[in-house]
Amino acid sequence: MANELAAFLAENTQRKNLKVAVSARFKDVNGDPVLWELCPLSAGDMQDILAAGNAAAEFSGKGRRQRELLVALLAKSVVTPDLTAAELQDSYGVMGAEQLLLAMLSPGEFSALERAFVSLNLDCGLSELTDKAKN
Repeated sequence: MANELAAFLAENTQRKNLKVAVSARFKDVNGDPVLWELCPLSAGDMQDILAAGNAAAEFSGKGRRQRELLVALLAKSVVTPDLTAAELQDSYGVMGAEQLLLAMLSPGEFSALERAFVSLNLDCGLSELTDKAKN
């Protein structure tokens, strides 16, 4: 029984950050695309963002609220670049991580970031485990 419990201890879980090239526009000194880093969110992180979004819900429509929640989730997940950096926000003429994200990325780049977020946070790997169990 102790072995079963050990699998659930925080230090034994396998949640790792994901690095992904969201765009070829952001290049390092060698001209290579700079990787964005995303961290996995917890269910608690998501609940906090949803709760914060409830205050604004009465002022916006359902579709607009869903978009705002998606942007908030993405901004919370992005580790690199630091979306809270004043210098970066100033360079785009915006205030706040969410507004910076929207200013920095084209629609296609935003979609690439969203796909990376989904693969990191919403794919729990159960399909792979199910396939292994079948074989």
